Amino acid sequence: MRKLLFFSVVLVALWSGYWYVGRSAVRDGVNSWFADAAGQGLVAENTGVTVAGYPNRWDLTVEGLHLADPDAAVGWTAPFVQVFAMTWKPWHIIAAFPPDQEVALPDQVVTLASEGMRASFRAKPALDLPLAAVILETNRLTASSTAGWTVGAGRSVASISADEDVPGAGDALNTYVLSLDMADVTPDPAFLARVKAVAIPGLPPSDLPQTMDRVIGSIFVTLSAPLDRHARKTKPYLTRIEVNQLNFAWGQLAATAKGLVEADDQGFAAGEITVEITNWDRLPAILVAAGLVKPEMAPTIARGMQALASQSPDLSVLSLTLKLTDGQMSFGPFPLGPAPRMVPPTG
Repeated sequence: MRKLLFFSVVLVALWSGYWYVGRSAVRDGVNSWFADAAGQGLVAENTGVTVAGYPNRWDLTVEGLHLADPDAAVGWTAPFVQVFAMTWKPWHIIAAFPPDQEVALPDQVVTLASEGMRASFRAKPALDLPLAAVILETNRLTASSTAGWTVGAGRSVASISADEDVPGAGDALNTYVLSLDMADVTPDPAFLARVKAVAIPGLPPSDLPQTMDRVIGSIFVTLSAPLDRHARKTKPYLTRIEVNQLNFAWGQLAATAKGLVEADDQGFAAGEITVEITNWDRLPAILVAAGLVKPEMAPTIARGMQALASQSPDLSVLSLTLKLTDGQMSFGPFPLGPAPRMVPPTG
């Protein structure tokens, strides 16, 4: 009995020592990061860093968070951020965000109001800490800008995953799966009012509802190097993009996209992505309201879409292909100019 008691006391002492050493490492690491960032000319401020959770977790809380890059005129402000890690698997981290945050952009400030926003980061248990998955989810999200617009969404999940059990993820080296699933997306009410105010001869008045049903995406991306702890040195860049599925439905208007783009011998993006728009006659009013098409050009654009749609069996479906070849790109019959470069000039 005494041996068992002694063994238990030793175990508790060792585990407690492990936890307190880990707590000091986490706290000192965070404080060092803020000091290094400030030393590089960034704004990196907080009002307090604490670590709790003994004995099974390290619960980090950073209060009064303010990060900014004065040169880029971007920043992030939050009353707190919490990060949790289990002591027996520190490579799996969960972060919880506050209900209200602010993101500063060069020309506006966006206030994010959310319910249950959290993120999960999971690395593979290896020395290089290769990325396994990052998942960002929220039950409700509203973004309001000082520029005058407001958008929202219901239950939403976005992720990047390198899990081997995800179809397609293991087909090529350094391939990751980007996924998006947003329900009940609410466009800016002012924008929707502008859409409904557009009248185009030959097209029906807009009947778009206040809310989009769903936005779903699944894209495979291949990088030049893995996402791991060496990424700052290897600087991974895109070499291949495969749009497996990209769908959205907004009332009677629906769109899908699918295709493949990869770097050619010169490093430019090359390939095709086909976009199919069902009930395309709702689209011209959106383009006018968004300022992409001048009102006087809308009838011409509509007739062009109608002519293109007449080439398909279903007149309500407009199919256009984004083509990238020889350093140039076009969308259907419309030239768009130079194709983006995927491989940096230095290789």
